[in-house]
Amino acid sequence: MAPIAAPPENNELIQMLQAAVQDEHAAIIQYLRHAYLMGEGELACEIEGIAREEMRHFWILSRWIVDLGGQPVTQRGFTDLAGTTAPERMQRNVAAEDRAITMYQDYLTRIQNPDLRADIVHILADEMRHHDDFVHFVDVATRELQAEAATTVEGDAAAAAGETLLPADQEALSWGVSHEYAALLQYLVHSFLTKDKDEEISSQLMTQAINEMQHLGWFGEELGGQGLEIPLDHHPLTLPSGPAAMLAADVQLEHETAAMYAQFIEQITDPGAKGVIDDARGQELYHENLFKRLLKRLPPEAAAKFAQATTSRVWTVGSLKQKS
Repeated sequence: MAPIAAPPENNELIQMLQAAVQDEHAAIIQYLRHAYLMGEGELACEIEGIAREEMRHFWILSRWIVDLGGQPVTQRGFTDLAGTTAPERMQRNVAAEDRAITMYQDYLTRIQNPDLRADIVHILADEMRHHDDFVHFVDVATRELQAEAATTVEGDAAAAAGETLLPADQEALSWGVSHEYAALLQYLVHSFLTKDKDEEISSQLMTQAINEMQHLGWFGEELGGQGLEIPLDHHPLTLPSGPAAMLAADVQLEHETAAMYAQFIEQITDPGAKGVIDDARGQELYHENLFKRLLKRLPPEAAAKFAQATTSRVWTVGSLKQKS
């Protein structure tokens, strides 16, 4: 994507906001990973809720970057992966919120735009609440860990030890995590860049990004629930210029993803993994159709570009190791 030329007077402000976006991105992934490692439960749901609020911050700040003439960023800031127990991970999240609070307090001493200041004040209030939530979660997670240790019996431990995913099932879920992560970022950036060109397209892209985040959760919870590593890298993004090229790329992504999930469904055996991949595949087919409908909103010449941009190429399970 060709870089967007920003007015020189906005460069410092854009750089500040880009740094904040990278930190919000890191918070989303850090908190989601911690939630997935907990499996299902009230505390995991609350942490996922905080991650969604950080995604909203990501959205607010990225739209400001575009408004100021800057380029949205997809790089991730420092993601703290230390900690082997839930209480330790919650402490890491407290530290992440401390850093965010300090950053936004500093920004408020340097930003003059009243509308941007209002958004930063709103984000800062969220971060301060998140900080207090995670302080509380340290205590909750500690009590849960103690209760779990007190009630664990040998039979439960033996049963848990017997539950494991086969390599093909684990590979499918890991691929899905990295792929949904890429789709989430791609649709968010496309949403930011189309907001002044077509509000309906921008809004729909944002909605589908949230849906891809849901898929990420399904796959991450399947892996985390078995104590398996959750990938923190994403597949390559396609970030062309112009709404038609963006939607063409998104149609292609959904077409290929649905085809890939269909192949996985034929090969995996774990019912939980098969169920979430099948559910995700159905929604990806809907996304593909939706993006095609959105293309029809654009001028006739966009259809020709779309036809040239799309292909029948699909990935195969055998090609996974060749795809970065």
